[in-house]
Amino acid sequence: MLAIEFNDERVQTMTDWKEIYNDQDIDSLLNLYGFFHDACLREVHIVTRESVTKDLTMKFDGELIATLLFQRQYRNPSVIELRFEDVKQFNFNPPEPNYDSVIYDATFKKIDNLFYWASEENWQIGDNDAVWISGKRVFWRERSDLIGQVNRIGEC
Repeated sequence: MLAIEFNDERVQTMTDWKEIYNDQDIDSLLNLYGFFHDACLREVHIVTRESVTKDLTMKFDGELIATLLFQRQYRNPSVIELRFEDVKQFNFNPPEPNYDSVIYDATFKKIDNLFYWASEENWQIGDNDAVWISGKRVFWRERSDLIGQVNRIGEC
């Protein structure tokens, strides 16, 4: 079981998350999720580890954690969530008017100990037309309970 410790001594367990370690794990997820074909990025959550304590002091560690929730038009699974830890860069461009943001095929790779996921097939580092993210660690889990217009953080 993986546990994440927070500064306030809470512990979040991640028993249902699967860590991605290498190209074989990446290929397995891409095959399971059909290379993200006919998928969309439903939600993005970015959390800093910066905070103000009860005595109004600040704590910093510089680490970003991002979770990306994807839905697709196929089952088994319909919805997955990716969790990137120690995010190095996140690039997001909203779609132009009258343009859909369907993902037809995604890129997912590991280069120099960083994992990269991008919303376009054959994406290369430096291509900022795609939605893309990089981080030192990646986890994933199935979330088929979150199909549809479900908002996990209040109303948008």
